Amino acid sequence: MPNVLKSCIAATTLVFVSAALVACSGENPGKPSPTTGSDASSGASSAPANPNVPKVSAPLTVRDSFLTEPCTVVAAADLAALGYTDPGRPGGGASGSEGTNPSCGWSMSKQGKGNGVQVLIGSGNRERGTGGLAGFYQAKETGRMRFVAPGPEVDGYPTVFYGLSDERAEGNCTMAVGVADDLAIGTLAKSYQGEQDSCETAQKLASAVIKTLKGA
Repeated sequence: MPNVLKSCIAATTLVFVSAALVACSGENPGKPSPTTGSDASSGASSAPANPNVPKVSAPLTVRDSFLTEPCTVVAAADLAALGYTDPGRPGGGASGSEGTNPSCGWSMSKQGKGNGVQVLIGSGNRERGTGGLAGFYQAKETGRMRFVAPGPEVDGYPTVFYGLSDERAEGNCTMAVGVADDLAIGTLAKSYQGEQDSCETAQKLASAVIKTLKGA
């Protein structure tokens, strides 16, 4: 399979609620820009309209610096503990564009392995009114996303597993953790041995993100 097609499939695996994030058009990913004005803060988040959506009791703030430099949302020591020592690659849309979800991906390609992890900050979803875990449940209800299932809490924060399909058994686990009622952060672990291996990695990555946000 051509490398370009592999990259496109990998990007599609981490598609968030908005289809605009599937960057398979051939454009070069740029450095994502923050929302104009203030930090991606949660403050007093409104209660989710869907009663099945868990409420975030202790919302976290995502600083603008994490939106412009999403690779800094996971500490180097936490990445090294997962086996990732190479610099991350930022993405999330064309440089200077608003309404995008900044992301960063890490790979083990230099070690000769196909494993990879990625973090995606759903600030663009929030701007479009589809932020937080509520946006995933809404996407499933409307048929825009086939697979959305409740996940385990990570450090007290609610999660869902999601994707165009359930690929956990194949070693690809995509999780979203609600850090506020209107803001979720996606974590992906791909090309692992199976569901347990990949989802444990996605959960550890989510925990590392939460630790960074709490210390910011």
